[in-house]
Amino acid sequence: MRFTNFVMQIRKATSNDLSELYEIGKNTPELRVSSTEDFMDEDEFRWSIENSKGIFLIAQQGNKIIGFIYANAKDSDRPFKNKYACLVYLVVLPSHRRNGIATKLYSECEKQLKKLGITHIYGWANLESSGIIDFMKNHKYKEGKRFVWMNKKL
Repeated sequence: MRFTNFVMQIRKATSNDLSELYEIGKNTPELRVSSTEDFMDEDEFRWSIENSKGIFLIAQQGNKIIGFIYANAKDSDRPFKNKYACLVYLVVLPSHRRNGIATKLYSECEKQLKKLGITHIYGWANLESSGIIDFMKNHKYKEGKRFVWMNKKL
């Protein structure tokens, strides 16, 4: 389904958005990286929204959140020439994909990261989800080493 003529705004996420954002995250299979957990812990997700060293933006159409991006810019205050941010999440609801929403979210996030002095961005991609890999390659990410995520619940 293509939406060629719809009004969308990108804005900073707030703690008031937590429940809707968390539901989107839990219901997005591409975000599942752990074999023991469906999605990150809700407290950690809340912290991500409130993280002063992060960029957490949402795409909204009317009152409905249709996508979000989160990059952790924890290196922004380090006294080194290169400062790294990690692209943690980029998701658009399936019914709104292929309309440039992810690109708009990403572009705004990148602008804000540059304002923080970030010089490099990296991210992890689920190999079972070619969409994010293609997106990253289209935005000039270079493929690094391949790793296997392994985890165990204690």
